[in-house]
Amino acid sequence: MTEFTTPSDVARESLKRLAMDRVAPTPDNYRAYYHRIAGTRHEDSFPAQTFRGIAAQLPRTSPAQQRFARRFDEAIGKQNWDTLRAALAELAAATDTPDIAWAPLIQQIIEQMDRHHAAFTKARKKESLKHVLDSASSAAPILHERLSKLIKHWAAGADDDAPDGIDAVTDAVAPATDAPTPPSAVSDTAVPPALSEAVDELFHRGVGALLADAPELQTRAAAFGKRFNPWPARVDHPLLLADLHELILKLEWTGEDQSGIRRALIALLQLLIDNISKLVIDDQWLSGQLSVVSQAFSQPLDIRVLDEVERRLRDVIDQQGRLKQELTDAQLRLKQMLAGFVDRLADMSQSAGSFHDNLERSSARIAQAKDISELSNVIEEMLRDTRVAQEDARRSRDDLTSLQRQVEQANVEISKLQSELQHTSELVRHDALTGALNRKGIDEALEREISRAQRRGTPLCVGLLDIDNFKRINDTHGHHTGDAALQHLADIIRANLRPQDSLGRYGGEEFVIVLPDTDAENAVATLTRLQRALTNRYFLAEGQKLLITFSAGVARLDADETAATALNRADKAMYRAKRAGKNRVMMA
Repeated sequence: MTEFTTPSDVARESLKRLAMDRVAPTPDNYRAYYHRIAGTRHEDSFPAQTFRGIAAQLPRTSPAQQRFARRFDEAIGKQNWDTLRAALAELAAATDTPDIAWAPLIQQIIEQMDRHHAAFTKARKKESLKHVLDSASSAAPILHERLSKLIKHWAAGADDDAPDGIDAVTDAVAPATDAPTPPSAVSDTAVPPALSEAVDELFHRGVGALLADAPELQTRAAAFGKRFNPWPARVDHPLLLADLHELILKLEWTGEDQSGIRRALIALLQLLIDNISKLVIDDQWLSGQLSVVSQAFSQPLDIRVLDEVERRLRDVIDQQGRLKQELTDAQLRLKQMLAGFVDRLADMSQSAGSFHDNLERSSARIAQAKDISELSNVIEEMLRDTRVAQEDARRSRDDLTSLQRQVEQANVEISKLQSELQHTSELVRHDALTGALNRKGIDEALEREISRAQRRGTPLCVGLLDIDNFKRINDTHGHHTGDAALQHLADIIRANLRPQDSLGRYGGEEFVIVLPDTDAENAVATLTRLQRALTNRYFLAEGQKLLITFSAGVARLDADETAATALNRADKAMYRAKRAGKNRVMMA
């Protein structure tokens, strides 16, 4: 049975069948025939005009309503039932929330507002309540949770017998007399100045660094830290504790908001990446770059991963820009060659036309000739014209042959450049077989981590490993199996490393592992753990289980030591492991 691959083929066949079956070509009949021939499911026609009227009346106040309205408009624009169903399903899921007991919560808020608390005045409670309501998310469950936490926070400081106000709290905890404090009590409760300064730095530098997007709260945290330097007197502790609880709540809410914003931005970026991937499905120039970015944002964000992605993309963009310019130049040369080809054909046509005209004139002169002498002149002219035409034809043939060779070379060059462009995203810093970093990539990773370790004063270790008896695997099972073994090893190592660690193929069956923020003992433990992970997963070669092991050497980089020196020490340690019986890790 003939298959119809394009909508136009199906449409022509539908009209043909309608005519053959003598069925009236109404829209309903045509639609039924079309779906029958195409093998698709017949659905009702999309009532776009009716849906547009509904869309115009949809509320668009909250972010959720705006999101649903956009999905609804998108479905109408595409006239796509599936998109519409997905939007309605999303709306139904969003509204499927459990009933929230607001009445008891409001009753508790009223009761806590009227109660006396040891560290909270009514003004402060109103301020905290206003902050919760102003910073609350549009999601009702989140607002209910935050209000519940606020009530528990107030209840923890309740004191019904204490008079209202901070001064009353101070009076309640102040000493009953002005008697001097015994020296023993002072020594037992004295706080070292270094601790006061450390707490101040904690709020100013530690907490403050996490609040760059919340300057008001950042200033408040820094001011709170200064209250610990010098260490506050015991009489100030209740007020300090109350302010600390309030600051903790605000930090928690700010953290939740920032986490939500980060998740939303990542989801938005992922959506854009997915959409671009669909739009450029036939464009191999972008596929590798999109894959790298998508992979980076599909896991917890890490500054080292993002730095590596940025470096990879910069190199890819630079190299693709150069290749694109070379491709443009090659295409321009090809156009110029084709223009010369056309010009040469025009010259050939003109020369042939002139020769034809000369033949006609010579033919007329022959017909009018009355003696042999006139014929002799005509023949000489014909021979001369023929030689000229032959010479022009020979030159044209040579020129066209040369142009043909140049065009073929240009096509080969263009195909090569296009192929390079298609593979640039994958081959810049990564080994094509294993997906690990290549020599260039691992050298740059080492340079970057050495600079970071020297700047921060943190340990850095490198491990060099070599597959045991790899030559035997190649000789016994072939190089194809050997390549698969390398891929198997790289996959297992990547699955068991931290995001900040780097894996590179150093050459042949040797791999380098860069372990930042890792001392020598933990580096050896990491390589040993990788050995166990490798032995726990057998490698199948033609249905036969093969146990792959490796020997490794580990070196911790000393101050001002180069990467080459450290790798050389790790290499010597690795060969000691080989001589000691293989499948072990040695420290340099």
